[in-house]
Amino acid sequence: MASQEHDPRQMSRPVNTTTFPVDVSAAIVTHNAMRTIQACMQGLDDAGCPHERITVYDVASTDQTRDWLAQHYPDVSLICLEQNNGPNPARNLAITRSTTPFVLVMDGDVQLLPDTANELHRVIAKDDNIAIATPVVLYCDRPDTVQYCRTWIHYLAEANAEVDDKPLAQLQAKAERVGLASGCAPMIRVDAAKHIDLFEPRYLFGKEDGEFAYRCTIAGFDIIEPASAQVLHHHRKRGSTFFKYQLRNHWHFMLKDYELRTLIAILPIMLIHELALFMLMLFMGKPHEFFSAIGSLFKLLPDLPKDRRRIRQLRKRHDWQVLRGDALVMPGHINEHPGILGSLARCYNGLLCGYWQIARGALSAISRPLPNDDGLPMRSDWPLDHDVTVGPPKTRVA
Repeated sequence: MASQEHDPRQMSRPVNTTTFPVDVSAAIVTHNAMRTIQACMQGLDDAGCPHERITVYDVASTDQTRDWLAQHYPDVSLICLEQNNGPNPARNLAITRSTTPFVLVMDGDVQLLPDTANELHRVIAKDDNIAIATPVVLYCDRPDTVQYCRTWIHYLAEANAEVDDKPLAQLQAKAERVGLASGCAPMIRVDAAKHIDLFEPRYLFGKEDGEFAYRCTIAGFDIIEPASAQVLHHHRKRGSTFFKYQLRNHWHFMLKDYELRTLIAILPIMLIHELALFMLMLFMGKPHEFFSAIGSLFKLLPDLPKDRRRIRQLRKRHDWQVLRGDALVMPGHINEHPGILGSLARCYNGLLCGYWQIARGALSAISRPLPNDDGLPMRSDWPLDHDVTVGPPKTRVA
């Protein structure tokens, strides 16, 4: 941990007049982030975040990230994790070590815009039932384009964005309830995160933020996304290195968090979907990853009864009230393509949507009210006492 007096001669920074919320601290989770860490730190400087409230949690970096931080930000706390178990152990440290009621947990490839922290805080501080305020994520190299926002969890445990790869100008200027907060830069209510047992530390890659958000919502908390809060994401295409963990976590997420009646109701369509995933892996020449994921899942099964008991203790909303059955966003938007492939994708989406309408109706008919449950599904159009504006970002990376 670095605690030296900061030397302003080491790095020239413009004088900033933006006031950062006094009850918010910032935590940055990095892994080989040398390419983006300067923009990330500059974003916090532009937002007026005091350096004594910033902690960087570096996860087993092998590049120059740590050296750069020590040289240019010696007054920022640096905690080094020497084993790469994904971002969640670092995120959990950030929450448990926080001395403020809210913590802004950022990935090292995200740049905060000057007013974003205040916009997120303005939302989350209004209601103790709001566990997360999450920003709209824009492409860094195309800051007039939304990478993703208005995201919900599909009943097949897939993240599904209502708005992705669309012009920012088309986004409605309001704050909405959503079902998922990406790990880019959520502002988290510390007490709520502790109540639901923090992020899942066993998820190295894949569903690591979605599963956390899902536990928030079924525990009765809300996630709010104000359109006026925006971040720039230095996006890179993901490779296939972690397919095994993505598949394993996808299955474990449903087995751990879904009600038994939900699993039974979606079993037929889930088998079809998993067969489609296997065929995709076969087409990519990686069928061994599929079977490796099954083997990895079996290692988590002994703890499943205990995990499910804990979920039952937390639950204040039924699955059918939180999950969505909208058309899946498919890779490359193939469902929008003309020709046979696009037609097949649209038919498949139609099958998924129709099935959920039937399954959700049946689940709602047989479900009993839960404690503090109003019996209504989560909706994104519930009125919020929060006026927002939306427009192009006020700063961008050259």
